[in-house]
Amino acid sequence: MSVETMKKKKRFKLPGTYVLLIYIILIAAVLTYILPAGTYDTYLDEATGKTLVTAGTFHFIERTPVNFFDAIMAITAGLTKGSSIIFSVFLLSGAFSVINATGSIEAVVDSMAAKLQERVLLLIPVIMALMSVLGYLGIVVNQTIVFIPIGLVIARKLKLDPIVGLSMMYLATYSGFIGSGMDPFTVVVAQTIAGVPLLSGIAYRTIVFLLLLVSAILYLMRYAKKVMKDPSLSALGTADYDWAVEIHEGNKTEFNFRHKVILALIFIFLGIYIYGALNLGFGIAHLNTIFIILAIVSGVIGKMSPEDMSKEFVDGCKMAVFSAILIGFATAISVVLTQGNVIYTIIYYCSLPLSHISTMFSAVFMFFFNLIFNLFVPSGSGQAAVVMPILAPLGDVIGLSKQVIISAYKYGDGVSNLIIPTSGTLMGFIGLAKVPYDKWLKFIMPLIGIWVGISMLAVIIGVIIGF
Repeated sequence: MSVETMKKKKRFKLPGTYVLLIYIILIAAVLTYILPAGTYDTYLDEATGKTLVTAGTFHFIERTPVNFFDAIMAITAGLTKGSSIIFSVFLLSGAFSVINATGSIEAVVDSMAAKLQERVLLLIPVIMALMSVLGYLGIVVNQTIVFIPIGLVIARKLKLDPIVGLSMMYLATYSGFIGSGMDPFTVVVAQTIAGVPLLSGIAYRTIVFLLLLVSAILYLMRYAKKVMKDPSLSALGTADYDWAVEIHEGNKTEFNFRHKVILALIFIFLGIYIYGALNLGFGIAHLNTIFIILAIVSGVIGKMSPEDMSKEFVDGCKMAVFSAILIGFATAISVVLTQGNVIYTIIYYCSLPLSHISTMFSAVFMFFFNLIFNLFVPSGSGQAAVVMPILAPLGDVIGLSKQVIISAYKYGDGVSNLIIPTSGTLMGFIGLAKVPYDKWLKFIMPLIGIWVGISMLAVIIGVIIGF
């Protein structure tokens, strides 16, 4: 056997996404036998409507280990818990398939590409800037699922790869979400719990947001140029991409009046959702409804028969199966850890060193703590409800401002959302784009390193300037 053959055999390969999640579910179950079970006293906070923990009340309780049967049964519980997002993936994918079948999105991409010519990649920063604003306002985070198929169509028409299509929507939205100074589900919840004025510190956080966005744009533009020049250099490891969307290969679609009307309706219906999200409490169910109506209206304008619309809708749902079910598997991990009562034990032991280190190191430690803890509680508002009642009082003891603590929580939670396999949102997004988890990591890890550096610098400077 040659040395080269031996090297290939020894090379580690990350298992498939579903296999990896099964492994993590079982590892989580094993942890419930190793770690002691513990909890905090809790109370219902009227300001946030959330159940919060009471700092200083941690105590051990009787072990509740999760056996193999219950660990596998947690997959069903995960599917049930993530049902709203899972059904949204199906409904929105089906609706988009109908809209895409009208050719409107392809037509406008062809039209813009013809106008920009060699500067066609300028579409990427323009789209990312728009998406980042939606993420910053907290209007579109998990709802980014709506835009990913659009990104894929754009990437395919521009001869790029699915990673570019996914990233121009996903990275942009999350740069806004991570750096947001006003997101109602994370920043506002954390500030309410910590007892600081709502939206305070927004100017400083906006500067951090701009740094995150610019770095993401430059990173993706560099990658896109490389792939456009040589498709084999894609992080997917091949130029033969597995696309989740269909286009008219080799054809330039004329941007006609019907296409313009449908495109205008897309913006109008999105505007209705944005207004509703800001003023009427619209959620994911409203988004589903709006897009189903949009799909029907677009199909009628595009002269599609009811049978054709129905077929396209079902085809869109079929393409979403891998992504949708993946969300339930990822959610099952937190179900196991919650049933085993080890989540509070983890946060208790991690918080102990904070009273023995300097404020600057404490700030950095809190960032990394939240970065890692998000693996166990992959929900921004959920993580705030767990960690902020504990970390905020610690800040008073060690002399660390609550604004810095909020930033450390926010950046740690946000950055890790792009890589943790326990995030149903991440697994759903990459599943929808047909990007394997290991290939996504290969692409995203350098940017994660950059974002970690920006986040660390942000909390350190925050300590220095008394933020």
